[in-house]
Amino acid sequence: MLDLSPDDFRRIGHRTVDLLADYFESLSRRPCRTTVPDDVREELMHQPTPDKGTDADELLEYVQSTVLRYPMGNGSPRFFAWGNSPPAPIGALGELIAAVLNPSVAGGDHAATYLEHGVLGWMRAILGFPPDSGAILTSGGSVANLIGLAVMRHVHTGGSVRADGLRGSRPALVVYTSHEGHSCIQKAVELLGIGHAHLRRVPVTASWQMDVSALQKAIDDDRAAGLTPACVAASAGTVNTGANDPLDAVADICVAERMWFHVDAALGGPGILLPKLTPLYEGLTRADSVAIDPHKWMYVPVECGCAVVRDRHAMRDAFSLVPAYLRDDRVLPWFSEFGIQQTRGFRALKLWLALKSTGLDGYREALGHDLKMADALRQRLRASDDFELVSDGPLSITCFRYAPSSCRSDDLDGVNRSALEAVQRDGEVFLTGTELAGRFVLRACTLNFRTTEEDVDALVTAIRSAGRRLTDGAAAEL
Repeated sequence: MLDLSPDDFRRIGHRTVDLLADYFESLSRRPCRTTVPDDVREELMHQPTPDKGTDADELLEYVQSTVLRYPMGNGSPRFFAWGNSPPAPIGALGELIAAVLNPSVAGGDHAATYLEHGVLGWMRAILGFPPDSGAILTSGGSVANLIGLAVMRHVHTGGSVRADGLRGSRPALVVYTSHEGHSCIQKAVELLGIGHAHLRRVPVTASWQMDVSALQKAIDDDRAAGLTPACVAASAGTVNTGANDPLDAVADICVAERMWFHVDAALGGPGILLPKLTPLYEGLTRADSVAIDPHKWMYVPVECGCAVVRDRHAMRDAFSLVPAYLRDDRVLPWFSEFGIQQTRGFRALKLWLALKSTGLDGYREALGHDLKMADALRQRLRASDDFELVSDGPLSITCFRYAPSSCRSDDLDGVNRSALEAVQRDGEVFLTGTELAGRFVLRACTLNFRTTEEDVDALVTAIRSAGRRLTDGAAAEL
């Protein structure tokens, strides 16, 4: 049966919360990540379609023994991979409330729409955008970036793209991002019909920032070739190193060249709250559009991204299409007129709860803590003769290599790949790798308010132990 009596819902709900409270309590003493056994993996993927229903208590037991037992691991204080933060527990409760209400936040006269307007006002203020700019919550940074670039395309085609597409004799639009720019920028230009043949990957400097001289040359070359330089998609917090492009200098070029200035701040955007990082964000307020992910460095449960566009009228013109059956409940313009979704989830509640309960001062403290843990890792790497620090911020991402003097430089990529695999298999800590300037490096991203220096020490110890086993074993074979 689909429905539950209030008493049954209360009992099962209490049991569910108890399970989750136990999970939170266990995070500091359980392995970060446990490999899913082959039989469990097969069972999860190939379960028979259920003809008859299963008792809710039995289902919770299965979730406890199977789903909660093999998590992604990002709740753990020893998870240093990717850009996945733990959820603020109150945000997780917000997901439950939102699911019970289950509204479509396309628009209309109900509390969920007004709450989203409210939290969007907060996001504009955090980013330094004017109150009358356009904004919408999205599934994440990929869609937020897509929305910003879609408005750019609309503006650069004079609005004709909605009827005519990009066909015809118009010179091709060109978008520029750095070699360190996120892959979702390429996806966006492909989906928007611009094509990755017209996406320029601009070289970066020694600090992994976009090289503005190379950017200007690329723009000049494209203009000389009869193309239309249309947009620079700069980064505020690249995923590889956490570098911020020189936003103010990029803004100057965009103004001079009459180009759209977009900033992908999905990962690093919240860093603008920290006074010590303020210089890194100079020029952000000059952007035409910004993408930011509260579900990354604001600890809001996935999914929660945000697109902000300075010209709300252009944003609405790029997307608005109001069917006749929706024209009778229009207290405010609908959110569906500012993005690609019609039916939209109630994402605002978990963001509202996290922001309201923590406050900006609380966020400054949490972000500062993450930077402090990243600094602690870097201090340990600098003080060690068997590690090489490759990049050290300025945000909370650290790239490094296990590099003992006994290991030839030509062998370091292989040693670090194998050490990473061993650490991931063990699961006590979890991190990932990437490539920088053609070299394989280990990448630790500190986005967890629970992480302590003891956890940082565990990370260094795990990598060193795995590396020594590899190098000692190789030496024994000689």
